[in-house]
Amino acid sequence: MSGSVAVAQSRAPAIASTYKTPAARANASGGTLAYGSEDYDFAQWYEFPYFGLGVSFAVVDSHGTVLLAQGQLAYYARESGLAFPATPPEPDEDLFGHAEVLLQPARSGGPGRLDGREVTLVTYNVPRAPESQDADATVYVLVSPLDTEAALAPVDRWLRGGLPVAVLFVAAVAWWAAGRALRPVEGMRAELARITAADMSSRVRRPRTGDEIARLADTMNATLDRLAEAAERQRRFVADGAHELRSPLAGLRNTVEVAAAHGGVADLKVLGAGIERLQRLTDDLLLLARLERTAPARGKPVDLAAIADELVGERRYRVPPDERFTVVASGPALVTGREEELTRLLNNLMSNASRYARERITVTVAKVEPGLVRVEVRDDGPGIPPADQERIFERFARVDEARDRGHGGAGLGLAIARDIAVRHGGTLYAAGSDDGACLIAELPWAPLT
Repeated sequence: MSGSVAVAQSRAPAIASTYKTPAARANASGGTLAYGSEDYDFAQWYEFPYFGLGVSFAVVDSHGTVLLAQGQLAYYARESGLAFPATPPEPDEDLFGHAEVLLQPARSGGPGRLDGREVTLVTYNVPRAPESQDADATVYVLVSPLDTEAALAPVDRWLRGGLPVAVLFVAAVAWWAAGRALRPVEGMRAELARITAADMSSRVRRPRTGDEIARLADTMNATLDRLAEAAERQRRFVADGAHELRSPLAGLRNTVEVAAAHGGVADLKVLGAGIERLQRLTDDLLLLARLERTAPARGKPVDLAAIADELVGERRYRVPPDERFTVVASGPALVTGREEELTRLLNNLMSNASRYARERITVTVAKVEPGLVRVEVRDDGPGIPPADQERIFERFARVDEARDRGHGGAGLGLAIARDIAVRHGGTLYAAGSDDGACLIAELPWAPLT
């Protein structure tokens, strides 16, 4: 359509300049209307150059009177009384205007090619001749939609015939490409279906494409590694827990059987110690299971310095009292978390130190930069060999010489303490020390609100 408008704009100035010739004005003053090739002869063709050239235009004066017309516009001006705008459209910066007119059917009922259609007219103002008193005129050139439709007809025919074939071709190519791209995914699905809880050693094969599917395979394998590690850790935990539970249960059973065999009364102190150990081990196992199952809560600000003072005070009032503990704290040390879990962390560290210390245990609570609260529990016991400074935080782990069952530990206290520290966004580790052991917990501090 834009091409037809450009053609009409190129013709409008030529028509305006030709109309200013005496021959054109003579025809216009006589009311000349050219309706088709049968309405003019060769003399008229020479009198006005646009006769017979297939251009549909009209020249209209300032009163709306048709001075000259040709082609389709001449037909509708004569047969249906086509009315042009009383006021010519305002020209744009290129001196052209545009008008939309509706072409009514002929009054006589004769057919017209553009009956009932709204068409676009390109307008161009004819300047007043300086030597003439004639009124201004406007050239209206028809932008025929028939030319555009004729140009698009071959494309429409091709689309009507070729579009279904093109759609089928694109669908077939898309189906083939999708199947080829997803074939590695099907392989990964089949490989995952073969992996069971009993055997988690298999891994999905990574395609060599280096695309998103390859990265998906890497993610799957990493997830399977974590699941396998968690399953193995759970199996070890269950096996170690069952092994640890057998010892106190066997002791209790042996005490009861001996008493029954000799007709005596079981030693209540032995029974009480065994039951206490069994209860302590069961509580630790349940706590570990709860820590793994629940997500860490945000909690509230908890003062670790106050908790350390309270725990040390409790130990001094035991029977017999434990006077080895000293708390060093310069002020409040706030940490956001659960108070019962943080209390358990400090209590486990103190209990671990109390088993192996000789005369002195120092608990230091301080706020250090950047934004950390550090808790150090240092004792003057036998210390921790460097090779075991990480292993002591494993579940049911013991150092052979210093951390045995004779001291009453099951090897879960430090594992629970580290889990609590990690749940609160911190860490727990053993530091090197020339005299005794030094366990350090670092947790993000909570500012006062």
